[in-house]
Amino acid sequence: MPVDPSRRSVVTFAVKGDPWARIAAWAKRHKFKPRSDDKDTKLFQKGTGLWTSPMRAQFTAKDGKVELQAWVHNMLLSRLLTLFLLPMEMNVRSGGFRAMVPRTIARKAINELLREMNATEIP
Repeated sequence: MPVDPSRRSVVTFAVKGDPWARIAAWAKRHKFKPRSDDKDTKLFQKGTGLWTSPMRAQFTAKDGKVELQAWVHNMLLSRLLTLFLLPMEMNVRSGGFRAMVPRTIARKAINELLREMNATEIP
């Protein structure tokens, strides 16, 4: 199913072998906590929404490729306080002022992993 690029940043890259150990080490280093853990898909989240919106990264590994979806999940209270100018999900690409801090934090962390995996970084 196609993903709306305004809601989530998507990067697909090739890997050799099992990517989960490298992804788990990256998540631990950047304090992304596991939220769901299936055989082929794992979701990680940084933050709880108290000080800043939670940042999420979902990895799906299949046939030597990994698809990464990254986004900022704006909580209902944040959306209410901004008169719903913030959408529920926002991609982590640079540009614009909405949810700038969590998008920047997430993008820097995710781009570090993408560099380690020799994949295209999120601009």
